[in-house]
Amino acid sequence: MACSGDTFEMVLADEWGNKIHATCKRSLMHRIQRFLPLDSWGVIEHVNVSVVGGQYRTTNYKYKMVIAEDAVISRSDLVDDRSFLSLATYNEIESCEAKNQVFLIDVIGKVHELGDIQTVRVFGEDRKRVQFRLLDTEGNSLPCCLWGTYAELLEPFCETAKDQTIICLIRFAKIKEFRGEMQITNAFDASRVFLNPMIPEVMDLTERLSISDLSVALVEKTSGKKDGKRISYDWNNAEIKSISEIMDSNQVDYCKIVCTIEAIDTDWAWFYFGCNRHQKRVNKLPNVDYASMTKKDKPLFRCEICRSNISNVGPKFKLHFVVKDDSGTCTAMLLGSVGKSIVGVDAEELWDGSYEEIEDPEILPEPILSLVGKSFCFGVSITSDNVTNGSETFVVLEVCSGDKVYSIDSHSLSTSDMVTTSSTMSSGSIMMLDQVSSDECPTPITKRKEDLSDLQDLSSASKKQCSKIIKQENNKSG
Repeated sequence: MACSGDTFEMVLADEWGNKIHATCKRSLMHRIQRFLPLDSWGVIEHVNVSVVGGQYRTTNYKYKMVIAEDAVISRSDLVDDRSFLSLATYNEIESCEAKNQVFLIDVIGKVHELGDIQTVRVFGEDRKRVQFRLLDTEGNSLPCCLWGTYAELLEPFCETAKDQTIICLIRFAKIKEFRGEMQITNAFDASRVFLNPMIPEVMDLTERLSISDLSVALVEKTSGKKDGKRISYDWNNAEIKSISEIMDSNQVDYCKIVCTIEAIDTDWAWFYFGCNRHQKRVNKLPNVDYASMTKKDKPLFRCEICRSNISNVGPKFKLHFVVKDDSGTCTAMLLGSVGKSIVGVDAEELWDGSYEEIEDPEILPEPILSLVGKSFCFGVSITSDNVTNGSETFVVLEVCSGDKVYSIDSHSLSTSDMVTTSSTMSSGSIMMLDQVSSDECPTPITKRKEDLSDLQDLSSASKKQCSKIIKQENNKSG
């Protein structure tokens, strides 16, 4: 959303990801913001449609929506945190013709060669500017220049850029030719810039890039599939932190926490439907009665990665646990194969075969309910969504498993039902209560990292807090 002279401009998306440019008079701005705040869902009735034109168009749709005084705007109960990105590839940007430079794009990449924030004189005014390059997974790079408040977002990273990885997502970016090559820059105040946001595309890109800054090593997948290489974080040397420490963290990082699952956040369904090939979430198609269909019907869904309608889909774990230690409470989110590692079975085995929306999210499969009261060592990611936006949801990248009991030296957690292995715990911080020989140590689940691209629908600070949780008495005999 942005103001442009006497009008208020915005981009709206429907539940299938179709986007349209919308506009209204500036006098209606506060009314729109009240009933339809950013990243929320609403219903708009009685609108006009006109042909769109001009430079720097936010979508390639030839029409725009005009919201007039008589429009009726109300809140919607739809819950869907997908970003509906329309990411342009670097090859598409580099080969962009002049006629296509009128469209704003979404672009993502790893920040490389980050320069200092400079103050330059532009049209008689001092403006801040930062220049860097964006890298993709194929080794391609694009020059990028951000101005004003967008440049200031990168200011905290300038001194520490060599010590951490920064993934930058720019929504509604402008393409322009500069010194013989295509450059990415912000389009006035219309662009949105995110650094290390908790969204699937960022986690997938991070997983595919070789990030030596984070002391990671490339490892071949053991599944035998020729899907390239993935990144394995060095969890042996990862610091163990308390929940209060990660909640108060002021920098992007990864670490381990030892915690007890206190409850299950049922504001979210426990699974999503994803493409069996890419593990990415698929979208429902309009005019398809999914409520009346079962697994045998094999209905079609839209996969944006395959760029086609597919039927090879299945449920993927998306678990939200309220976890605690002696220092505090937060939400841990486990997806895909990480969720499977803690539940012990595939999501499809727990699925009832119906494509209908879950009516009562408090009804959960027993293998998920049985996790309440158990304790684990989780390898988690601290992202800019946590640092900047105050999100209390942390993505679990790793789960340790085993049958031996451990305790934190600081006694910050009860040792009951603690599940972990020595292979992913720092020996200086963990004391093993039951000594075992090295050949008795179980294999860590960390070796099953291939599905980090499962990440879909990550929560954000704008998501309403948990209002319904399921609790279960700690089963000491389990």
